[in-house]
Amino acid sequence: MSSLQAVWMFLAVIGALNAQTGGRAAGTPQSRGQQDEAEIRSALAEGFEKYWNSHQPAAAVTPDKCIDDAIFINTSGGWVKGRENFAEMISRLHAPGGPFHDHTRRHEVEELRFVRPDVALAVVKTFDIKRAGVPIEGEETRGLIILSKENGRWKVNALENTKIQAIVNGQR
Repeated sequence: MSSLQAVWMFLAVIGALNAQTGGRAAGTPQSRGQQDEAEIRSALAEGFEKYWNSHQPAAAVTPDKCIDDAIFINTSGGWVKGRENFAEMISRLHAPGGPFHDHTRRHEVEELRFVRPDVALAVVKTFDIKRAGVPIEGEETRGLIILSKENGRWKVNALENTKIQAIVNGQR
């Protein structure tokens, strides 16, 4: 191969890579929408999971992650209004002797939709639930979370959680 052919091959490879990444380094989001999606998925799947499993769930609803007057509806239909009220209630449930003191779980964002560039809906599934390290069945949930972008940060506005039950065709 001549040096001129090598230069042209090099330029072709660089051009192809640049076209695939939009001029950004490979692996980085290409648009604001992709960056927003990555931020939301990280906050919901990793952040919620980290704080739940370390039994510090109130850390998932601090003012930088949740609006003050957020609405929370649990699997039994209980309704809590306000970030601080929810943080207090969920912290009691995770305290020693509380029903979630030895409870761990995984989270997966199953769907994420942008209603507007600053409003998103997320469907989050909890699974691989354990008590004291022992897997338990029948407690998986699926939640609908409404988020808004406030001063450059995605914040929870409302969260509703439903226990997943087998339906007639066996889907969950």
